[in-house]
Amino acid sequence: MSRTGIGKLNVLIYSFIMAISSCSAVAQTITVTNTAGKAMPGMVVYLINEHTSTALVNTPSKDPIEIHQYNKQFTPYVTVIQKGYQLQFVNDDDITHHIYSASGPKRFSFKLKQDDTQKQMLFDEAGHISMGCNIHDWMSGHVLVVDTPYFAVTNPQGQAELDGVPKGQYQMVIWHPQLMTTDNSVTETLSLPSKAAVAITIAAEMADIPTQQSLDDFEFLEGY
Repeated sequence: MSRTGIGKLNVLIYSFIMAISSCSAVAQTITVTNTAGKAMPGMVVYLINEHTSTALVNTPSKDPIEIHQYNKQFTPYVTVIQKGYQLQFVNDDDITHHIYSASGPKRFSFKLKQDDTQKQMLFDEAGHISMGCNIHDWMSGHVLVVDTPYFAVTNPQGQAELDGVPKGQYQMVIWHPQLMTTDNSVTETLSLPSKAAVAITIAAEMADIPTQQSLDDFEFLEGY
């Protein structure tokens, strides 16, 4: 066979392999509820490959994920990001915030003034980072950095969609900073993708999310 023929054959084989791969990697919907059957929104869901200690294949670079300071609150309250990606902090308020990490593998402290509205930061180590504001100390927020490209946060219906999950055995981790368990998480072992609906029931209690107080209660901070 000529080199041209071999080249065409290789292209056909590659296309066939990619077609098989794309068929085996599908979106998987996970529904998370409590023991009363109520949806649990804002829960982080992510996958760990059970048969390897190495990280799952990384996805192509995306735009930085944003955390906003709006109405003197962190929005969203919980953010999940893959290790090696950037977060962008955006000040939507017309006052200064002084953002800091209270705990976790990434330590930082910086001011975001009214006219200095954003700051990007690379997160290169997995773990949980809790955040606050030195000026408005009722503000609280959380970042979970995971070593996998397969993660999502449940919507108001308690559903999370994990895109492009290849066939395999996984540990599925459900995490929230208010989940009253060891490491604030619950782990299930399962095979994915699954033709049947995947529903996870969380028996553990949830602590209350801290109240984000209004600046009206702190008039002496007006303008900061």
